[in-house]
Amino acid sequence: MSKRSLKRSAALLVLALLLSAMLQACSGGGGGGGGDAGPSPSTSTGDNTSAGQDSGQLPPYEVSIVYFGKPEKDVALVQEKLNEYFKPKFNATVALHPIASSDYKKQTELMMNTGEKMDLVFTASWLDFYSNVSKGAFLELDGLLDKYGQEIKKQIHPLYLEAPRYKGKLYAIPTEKEITQGKAFTYRKDIVEKYNIPIESINKMADFEPYFEMMKQKEPDMINYYVAGGDGGFVGGFIMYETNSNYRPIGPTPGKHPMFFVDFKSLDLKVKTLLEPDIVDLNKKEFELYHRYYEKGYINADAATTVSNLIDLRKQGKIWVQPTVWKPGAEIEMKLSDGNDWVSHVVEEPIVTTDLAAGSMFSISRTSKDPERAMMVLNTLHTDPYVINLFVNGIEGKHYKKVGPNRIEPIQDSGYGDAALFWVIGNQFLNYLKPGQPDDLYEGWKKFNNEAKRFPLLGFVFDDSNVKNEIAQLTSVIAEYKLVGTGAMANVSKLIDERNAKLKAAGIEKVQAELQKQIDEWWAQNKK
Repeated sequence: MSKRSLKRSAALLVLALLLSAMLQACSGGGGGGGGDAGPSPSTSTGDNTSAGQDSGQLPPYEVSIVYFGKPEKDVALVQEKLNEYFKPKFNATVALHPIASSDYKKQTELMMNTGEKMDLVFTASWLDFYSNVSKGAFLELDGLLDKYGQEIKKQIHPLYLEAPRYKGKLYAIPTEKEITQGKAFTYRKDIVEKYNIPIESINKMADFEPYFEMMKQKEPDMINYYVAGGDGGFVGGFIMYETNSNYRPIGPTPGKHPMFFVDFKSLDLKVKTLLEPDIVDLNKKEFELYHRYYEKGYINADAATTVSNLIDLRKQGKIWVQPTVWKPGAEIEMKLSDGNDWVSHVVEEPIVTTDLAAGSMFSISRTSKDPERAMMVLNTLHTDPYVINLFVNGIEGKHYKKVGPNRIEPIQDSGYGDAALFWVIGNQFLNYLKPGQPDDLYEGWKKFNNEAKRFPLLGFVFDDSNVKNEIAQLTSVIAEYKLVGTGAMANVSKLIDERNAKLKAAGIEKVQAELQKQIDEWWAQNKK
């Protein structure tokens, strides 16, 4: 191209930019109808293009966002509004792909295995994040975060970025919310008050027996202890609510069933297994208790097969107490989902573990055609209040009413906002507050995060490449005996002895030795 042509092109580009700026200025102040059009991109809190190219120099690109959430009627409208924002900001549009919780794991793994084009993908420790990283499903993010996610790095709690690492490299960005959770028993407030239930003195499952018996007589239509064993995700389980135990799971957990543990209060970090005599005793004691509760009718009769949703049962008035994970404001979130008032008694202190800190994240798929643009979108979801609230709550005036600077009232049956995306996407500290949530909720979370105890092995990830065959066999054994923990099976002690013998034959001690070796090596390098 000649110098004259270059000068002419430059002049035309300057003229186009000036006309664009004039048009934006002319259209910016008038109050058209129908919902919030959003702020001008030039006024947003996170300027993603400053680290890279000007938006006019970037080719068009559609960033697909695959996420864990119920598909809602107005997803297309929210997507359109997001695109009005992202297009002038860095010449990008987004395609929203919500997938219902019951289908998410199976569908996303199929997409990964077939090499389907994806950009941002919701992932978590409980969705086999580390296994998918080891298979090459996700891209390393350290360089992308440094260049296109500076605002995330400036604001995010440093502990968030320790958990999603594999062999020292970062593969996901956690949702900014509570960094850990305690364990609690949470009760319907009206039931506690009606029957004067002393919740502060109930610290483990065995303490419930007299109250379960009372409730069976006085509230026969309620379920005392709901167990959903049909999908393997039953509520309850080994030593989760035994407050005399300092054990925390570590390493592989086939079928969400822990097999390996360390005492988090002991810095010798010795790995124990389900075969350890004291763990066997705890295991038998707890599962025998569940079976006794089942026989007495305290546990639902269909515990071994049901997949009914717990929130639906709460809405129906069937649940008066449940084990929960706890954080400040947890009871308000439950009320928002079912309309009841709840109170909690925390029975296990919060510890920041790798699994909990990696419980809600986004990765960039290896099939992304523009990882840089994907990181720009993710950075905006962590830093821009307009964008994150549009994604989570929908369009102002259509899906919610603004009743304060940082407070909204959802519009019932509006077509968007019921999918509970607040814990899934971006930065929850930027979400508008909803009815019942205190003004200082997020300050309470930050204090909670800062004061939570750190698990000594935070950031440790087990590499199972040397014991894949053994883990596959152990997984089969766990699946064979998974219903023992529902209470629906008789002869619990005998079944646990059978299971443990099969675990030993399947190689649990070989995996234990490999896990111990890796922990010792990691601890020598990372001891804090």
